Amino acid sequence: MSSGTVIAIAIPVLIALAAVVGFTSLRRRDAQGLGHLSRETRKRDAGAMTVTAASDEAKELERSVALARVTADVAIPEPALPEEWTPPDPEEVGVTRRQFLNRASITLMTMGLSAFGAANIAFLWPRPTGGFGSKVKIGTISSVNDLISSSSPAANFSYFSEAQTYLQPFPMDSETQQAAEAVYSGAILDGIKMGYVALWQKCPHLGCKVPVCGTSQWFECPCHGSQYNRVGEKKVGPAPRGMDRFPVIIDGDKVIIDTGSPTQGPPIGTDTTGQGLEGPHCA
Repeated sequence: MSSGTVIAIAIPVLIALAAVVGFTSLRRRDAQGLGHLSRETRKRDAGAMTVTAASDEAKELERSVALARVTADVAIPEPALPEEWTPPDPEEVGVTRRQFLNRASITLMTMGLSAFGAANIAFLWPRPTGGFGSKVKIGTISSVNDLISSSSPAANFSYFSEAQTYLQPFPMDSETQQAAEAVYSGAILDGIKMGYVALWQKCPHLGCKVPVCGTSQWFECPCHGSQYNRVGEKKVGPAPRGMDRFPVIIDGDKVIIDTGSPTQGPPIGTDTTGQGLEGPHCA
């Protein structure tokens, strides 16, 4: 038998033997794996058993404590009696809302009545004895006449600031005096008979101060154009009457103007002196 034939027979035999050996090993491992655990699995199972045992011990401890709490005698405290009520100290409580409102109402009412009483007293209080609103002494007859004759910007016009008054000369001829008697009366007429008329500086229309116009020789209001002659009788404009006036009092040689007793000016159309326009208007 040749070597080639031997080799051809030997190779299949070796392959067959190797297959038998391998199959036998696998069967043995399978047989050993049935019912056997690995080392890691056995360690894991041992730890789980320890935890389970510990949890069982904890549950048992809780059960025993709960049993002891149920079976033990529990002391129930007696209910406390309610305290007797005593009113609080007013100083600690302070001011209540009702007290605040009552006090505020009384205070406001007292203040209102006090203000009303003070106003009544001020209304009934006598008027001042000096300055505008009372009898104002403006000088002697000679000093007043000198001021009238030398007045500026026009002669026969004199202004006294302390009385807020123009003191004007009134013609003394009989015809003018008769015309004045038909219009004026009382203290105003008495002053006219002595040769004076005191005109309030305020325009009867809206209260503007009325200046003198040196060219026309009239009083001309710059606010709305009302114009008056030398003795304050209305000539032109929206004013409802002539200039208001005060009584003139001659006490010895003293000239006094009673600024506390104003009298309304003469009605529209009054012209006792017949003075016409003497030059161009200023307003």
